[in-house]
Amino acid sequence: MPLLGSYAATSIVIASTIILVVVIRLFFRKALESTKRWPYQRQLLVFLVFLLGLFLSIAFLPLEHEIKMQILSILGLLLSAVIALSSTTLVSNAMAGIMLRMTHEFRGGDFIEVDDLVGRVTDLGIFHTELQLVNRDVVSLPNLWLAQKSVKVTRRDGTFINLSLSIGYSVNHQDVEQALLKAAQQCKLADPFVFIEAFLDHAIRYRLYGMLDQSAERLSKTSELYKAVLDVFVEEGIEIASPSLMDRREYEPTTRHLPPESTRLKKKKIPTVVENLVFDKAEEAQSIEDLKQAQAKLTQALEKSSKQGKETIEKKIQAIGEEIEKREEKRKSES
Repeated sequence: MPLLGSYAATSIVIASTIILVVVIRLFFRKALESTKRWPYQRQLLVFLVFLLGLFLSIAFLPLEHEIKMQILSILGLLLSAVIALSSTTLVSNAMAGIMLRMTHEFRGGDFIEVDDLVGRVTDLGIFHTELQLVNRDVVSLPNLWLAQKSVKVTRRDGTFINLSLSIGYSVNHQDVEQALLKAAQQCKLADPFVFIEAFLDHAIRYRLYGMLDQSAERLSKTSELYKAVLDVFVEEGIEIASPSLMDRREYEPTTRHLPPESTRLKKKKIPTVVENLVFDKAEEAQSIEDLKQAQAKLTQALEKSSKQGKETIEKKIQAIGEEIEKREEKRKSES
């Protein structure tokens, strides 16, 4: 009994630490996940509670003061060594991850470009960011590397897609501009316009811009725009060929470099939305982010609503929270 009594304080500290960690994980989970300023409070709070409980449990052990000080010194040295050794990797990536989340540069489902990588964000972790490429593969990028690079983020409310091509000086620039604008209208792009970018040695370089409302369809719409330009230029009789074109065969001066009529598609085209196949994980990540935003807006509206309206809003918030939890569990099981 005296032995058990001497360890009572340490046992109480250990039990209190375990209970506190469970309370934090169970009761503060939704509240902490709904905050977007600093999304890692729960993990950091659990770590600090565990660390404090460890030092307190050692401090209350029935040992001599010098022995306890030696144990605490060793733990302090070990902790300092871990922080020092990982400062260039783990700590740096963690700080960069927190910075990326606080600045809201991009979030789940966003279309980004960094160096030669093009894809959509599927997950923002504390140490790395997961990116789904256009070939459906997933690449993990260290947050520190992302923080040091220039990241191009496609806006969700719409973006201008573009293409450039060179047409010879023998074609009137007004005809080229009208043909390009017609192709953009066929693709249902808003506010199209054409720039003349440069006078090359043998041709003029044009660039067509068009507003795409659904940025998630960027890949398929860009391909559709290229196809529309080819079809329109064939219809208008405009050659997409430089006057310096060389061929092994000799052509008559009146020869036109256009595909034969039989190769043109006369039936109505059925657009293929490749994004649903390519960016399946990114679409799921974006849907979760949208649900979190809706939940945050409802939480703000809850404070201003009446007593009767609060019940309805609380039910919606609870339903959205359950849906978010279900989708996150599904995503974790598939990863």
